Amino acid sequence: MRSAQRVIETLTAYGVQYIFGVPGAKIDAVYDALLDGGPQLVVCRHEQNAAFMAAAVGRLTGTPGVALVTSGPGTTNLATGLITATTEQDPMIAICGAVQRSDRLKRTHQSMDAVAALRPFTKYTGEVNDPDNVPEAVANAIRSALTQPLGAAAVVLPADVLAAPTSAAIVEPTPVPTLGPAPDDRIMQAVKLIRAAHRPVLFVGVRVGEAAPSTALRQLLSAAELPVVETFQAAGVVSRELEDHFVGRVGLFRNQPGDVVIGHADVLVTIGFDPVEYDPRLWNSDPRRTLIHIDELPADIDNHYQPTLELRGDIAATLTELTQALSGLRLDDEVRVGVAAQRAALATIDDEARHRPQTETGVNPAALVLRIRDLLDDDATIACDVGSHYIYMARHFRVYQPRRLLFSDGQQTLGVALPWAMAAALVRPGTPVVSVSGDGGFLFSAQELETATRLGLTFTHVIMRDNSYDMVGFQEELKYGRSSGVRLGDYDITHYAAAFGANGIRVSDLAEFEKVFTRSLTEPGVTIIDVLVDYSRNTELFAELHHDVLE
Repeated sequence: MRSAQRVIETLTAYGVQYIFGVPGAKIDAVYDALLDGGPQLVVCRHEQNAAFMAAAVGRLTGTPGVALVTSGPGTTNLATGLITATTEQDPMIAICGAVQRSDRLKRTHQSMDAVAALRPFTKYTGEVNDPDNVPEAVANAIRSALTQPLGAAAVVLPADVLAAPTSAAIVEPTPVPTLGPAPDDRIMQAVKLIRAAHRPVLFVGVRVGEAAPSTALRQLLSAAELPVVETFQAAGVVSRELEDHFVGRVGLFRNQPGDVVIGHADVLVTIGFDPVEYDPRLWNSDPRRTLIHIDELPADIDNHYQPTLELRGDIAATLTELTQALSGLRLDDEVRVGVAAQRAALATIDDEARHRPQTETGVNPAALVLRIRDLLDDDATIACDVGSHYIYMARHFRVYQPRRLLFSDGQQTLGVALPWAMAAALVRPGTPVVSVSGDGGFLFSAQELETATRLGLTFTHVIMRDNSYDMVGFQEELKYGRSSGVRLGDYDITHYAAAFGANGIRVSDLAEFEKVFTRSLTEPGVTIIDVLVDYSRNTELFAELHHDVLE
C-alpha cells in the first residue's frame, strides 16, 4: 500500500484517536487515506491551534494527539505549539508534508529544511527519504513523545514518499517500557532522612500529574502525615479527602503559604519536579539543606538544586515502596500548628477576595475566579490562558483531580485556553469544560470557534476583559513607572460569537455573571461570557512577584 496509508495504520496501532490539521497539496495523500478509516480528523483554522489541541489531548489522555500539516508555512506555523508542548511535557506528534525529494535542495515552491526548522522545538524530528522507513519513523516519534520528559515529536514526509508503495509495516506496537522503583538502599536512606526530619515537606511537580504517580502519592498521604506543596502543573494531585495535607501552590509570588512551608522545610522531597515549573533559585536559597529528588529522570543540577539523595525510578513504584516504610509517620505538635497556620493563611487570601466582589470600574478578578470555582464540580476541566487572570487562577483556583486545571507554565503561551477547552470537550464529553482568557489572548485563537461549533462541542469560555495587555502593563509600571504598547480596542463579543454560531454575552457584575455562567453549564453549544474586570490593584499586589517569572 501507499506509505501514506502506513502512516494512518501506524497511528491507529498505537492508539491515536485524534488528528488535528490544515490540509495542503504536500500532505493530501494522508488526508486521502483518512477517508478509509483511522483516527478522528478535526480540520482546524490554523496550524498553531491544531498543535495546541493535539498537545492537550496528550496531556488529558496520555496518548498523543497528532497535528497533520502541509509543507512550508503549514509546517512553520507549528513552532509555537511544538515548543509549548515540549516545555509543558505534553505528548504530541506533528506529521508534516514536504516537497518531493528531487526538489529538496532547489529554490522552489515551499522547499525548506523542515528538520532544521523543527528540531529546536521537539524531542525528535526526522525526515523520511524512503517509503519503507515511514512506519518506523512514525512509531519512533510516538515512542519519543511518550518517553520522559514527554513532549512533541515530528516526522517530515516528502510528497513523493507518501505516494510511493511499501510493504514495510509495524506488526505490533511497542510501548515504552516502564521502570521499576528506585534501588532499595536509596529508598531506605530516604526513609531515614524523612523520619529524622523535624519539618519534612513534599514538593510535587508536573510528572506526578499522571494517573499512576498521582494515585501512589495519595496512598502515601493516607499513610503518613506529610504536608504537600504543588506546582501549577501538579494542580489537583491532592484529593478533597486529603485536603489537610495541602499547603498551597507555588510558582509566582514571594511569601505565599506554600513558599513559607518550603522555606522552613529541613528535609524537602521533590517528586516529579521539573525546574521549568519554578526555578530553584527562587525557592532554594540554601542548596546545602537536605533535598531528596524522586523522579524517573536524573536531577538537573543547578547552583540552587543539588540533591542530597536521588531516587531514580518509576515514580509510582518508588512512592509505593516509601508508603510501606513511612506508614504511621506523624508530625510533632509544633510543626502541625505551623502547617495549620499556613492553611489558614490560604483561606484568608480567598476570604479577602470574596469581601471585595466589585468596584466602580469592574469585577474583582479574584472574586470572579472564586465564583467560577464555587460553581463547578470536581469533574470540571478548566483551561487557563496567559494574562493577569492567570495569576489569579494560579493563586485562588483549587481542583482535586490532576489534569483538571490546565496552565501553560513553562512557556506562558497566549492563546492556548480555547483550543485546550475544545480538546477537553472532545475527550471528556458530558463533563463541564471551561476556558478562561483575557480579551487579548482570546483573539489569538478565536477563529477556532467555527471549528468548535462545526464539531458540536459544548463548553464555556470566560473573557476577563480590561482592553489591554495588562500582564505586560503592570510589570512595566513596576519597572519604569509607566506602561507602553499595551492598550487594546474593545470588540463586541455578542456579534463576534454569533458570526461563528456561538452564544456571546457581556455581563456587568458578579451576580449577572453567576446567572449566565450557571445557565451555560446546562446548555449545549459554546457560550462566551465577557466580564469587565478591575485590575487596578495589580501593580500593588504583584510587587510580591518574583522577578522574571512572567512573559
